[in-house]
Amino acid sequence: MAQRLQRLRQEHNLTQMELAERAGVPFRTLQNWEYGRRTMGFDAAVKLADALGISLDELAGRKWPRAKKRGTS
Repeated sequence: MAQRLQRLRQEHNLTQMELAERAGVPFRTLQNWEYGRRTMGFDAAVKLADALGISLDELAGRKWPRAKKRGTS
């Protein structure tokens, strides 16, 4: 998640400070998420997704639609 967050931030041409301000989170907290020192909760993930203009699925790295597993209907 840390590397994905950093990549998404860079793709949106934002500094850590800019993204932290947009998401309404402390700068150090954002740094800790990007460096993998801390994990974010659901509320923080929503704020980051909104600040980046992306879905929670994209932030989490999920691909949609997900492929069905064999033997399931």
